[in-house]
Amino acid sequence: MPDTVLPLQRDLLDPQVIELAELTARAGLVPADPLRLPLAEARDAAERHHAFLNGPALSADVRDVIVDGPAGPLRLRLIRPPAGSEDDDAQGHPLPVLIYFHGGGFVVNSIDTHDRLLRLLAKYSGAVVCAVAYSLAPERRFPHQRGEALAALRWVVRHGACHGLDPERIAVGGDSAGANLALGLALDARHEPGPPLSFAMLLYGMFAHDFDTDSHRLFGDGRFGLTTDRMRWYWQQYLGHGGFTRDPAAAPLLADLRGLPPLHVAAAGLDCLRDDSLRLAQRLVQARIPHRLVLHDGLPHSFASMTRHVRRAEAAVVQAGCAVGRQLRR
Repeated sequence: MPDTVLPLQRDLLDPQVIELAELTARAGLVPADPLRLPLAEARDAAERHHAFLNGPALSADVRDVIVDGPAGPLRLRLIRPPAGSEDDDAQGHPLPVLIYFHGGGFVVNSIDTHDRLLRLLAKYSGAVVCAVAYSLAPERRFPHQRGEALAALRWVVRHGACHGLDPERIAVGGDSAGANLALGLALDARHEPGPPLSFAMLLYGMFAHDFDTDSHRLFGDGRFGLTTDRMRWYWQQYLGHGGFTRDPAAAPLLADLRGLPPLHVAAAGLDCLRDDSLRLAQRLVQARIPHRLVLHDGLPHSFASMTRHVRRAEAAVVQAGCAVGRQLRR
């Protein structure tokens, strides 16, 4: 399938998504496409595009810390919820934690591109969001990112209390490629000492190296943004030529899911990755894991970055954040 830019499907997409696409086009901004730009330019385009989407920063206490990663320093960003948010620990007690991984096909984006989303999740979950600045591919490939995810969890468990974090109330979350890492970390955490994870929140995840799905056939041609060809390329950058496409550590949809914490799984209705989430929900049923699957009709991939302009996108993020908060307060 050629990676051709087609007009957005107006009759299916939420009208505010169309309006946002027109607004960004008038501003001379388009979503980064590394199939059409050199990688450095695509990454720069992603930062500029998301800076426009984010707009003015929402109120929050934000601090970066540097921790030991598997092959050098790893940056974590701690975003505390603002006063009056949904937490019940406003008297100086340790706050629960949401360890979060941004999306971008493992290749583009950063904790800066997801700034507004991270602050919204902190506000509505009442948790400190610990955003992980994991390494990007192809400079670093699988399984390096899985090691960084585990390093972030171990730092929160061992040292989080010094930063006002509660190591007994930890959730993980992510969007797209970040949801892959979040699910992988939830799987790895089953074998870690200490308290189990409390929850996992996954937004339109990239869970399997499989393009023979209904959603890829229906939505992968570019009319809704993300394309199947781009997804193939992202997987190639992440996995290289190591033959990891069926490795459950790389494609967690194939893993043994027993022992996972409860999950909130959100899918975009007009996303070539929609069926990754639907198939994950089916496997969770088979493994008898408590979960909630939410399908957001009319929204495309990456809707969680559109919250300043698309009301239904903001509502979906608020719903996910509140789900995290409810579970962490139990």
